[in-house]
Amino acid sequence: MSMQAATPAVSKRRHTWQYYAGHVGERTIIYVVAVFFAFFAALPMIWTISTSLKSGADQVLAMPPQWIPNPLHWENYVSIWKGWAGVMPFQRWLRNTVELTTWNVFGEIFFSACAGYGFARFRFRGRQLLFTIMLSGMFLPWAVKVVPTYVIFARLHWTDTYLPLILPAWFGGAYLTFLFRQYFVTIPKELDESAKIDGAGSFRVLWSIIIPLSRPIIATAAILVFMGNWNNWLGPMIYLRSLNKLTLAVGMRWFQLQGYSGVNKEPALAAYSLMMALPVIVVFFVAQRYFVQGIRMTVSKE
Repeated sequence: MSMQAATPAVSKRRHTWQYYAGHVGERTIIYVVAVFFAFFAALPMIWTISTSLKSGADQVLAMPPQWIPNPLHWENYVSIWKGWAGVMPFQRWLRNTVELTTWNVFGEIFFSACAGYGFARFRFRGRQLLFTIMLSGMFLPWAVKVVPTYVIFARLHWTDTYLPLILPAWFGGAYLTFLFRQYFVTIPKELDESAKIDGAGSFRVLWSIIIPLSRPIIATAAILVFMGNWNNWLGPMIYLRSLNKLTLAVGMRWFQLQGYSGVNKEPALAAYSLMMALPVIVVFFVAQRYFVQGIRMTVSKE
């Protein structure tokens, strides 16, 4: 009788062990496959880091490839930071890029949030039509609007200034307005009504209630706007002329086209690329949790 009672217990333990073994084996396979593909996806970055620490083209083009430079030439980063023998104002370009990106991040997020709040909370005639027209602008390629937009700003004598790169963002973006609207409809309207009973206006509700509850979508919007403006090449390339007014993206192309006799620029260009990409990588990883949460919650429907 004791053996009959022990048999189901042994069978249960055996079944549990088989379940956990299969579960662990399945997850192990998934992790191995993920690491395998992640390694190949990271190869360009690894090669860029390796190139930035080499002395010149002879090491860059060596066969077989030299993945670990010997010795390590950290002076490539110092040369870029100091402006490559004083002919490249890297620090000035960095300051221009930071200022331009900061203005666009705050302006586009604030006004897109206001527009998204209006579409999410206010009820007025033609609201859905206006929202549809706004979204239809997302399907118009930016390249189609380049020439007429340039003509407008040229007639205003705004070329070689940052106004064409800042003011359009301060009118809000269609995509960010859509993201904010989709997120705001997930916030209970009872919170708005409670605040209005206490005498709060629409802007006070937005600033004191909606915005504090919208950190994930704000972080998502900040990352998108930051990356778009930090890496923007076509806009500054069209409107900026003066060397000291260039941004990092356009400055990299300028540096690439310059010819210096006896100078191997491949390691310097790799160091330039990494120094330019570092802020984007840091911002993404710092706000990664909010970014994923904001994207997930914007799929909710009203």
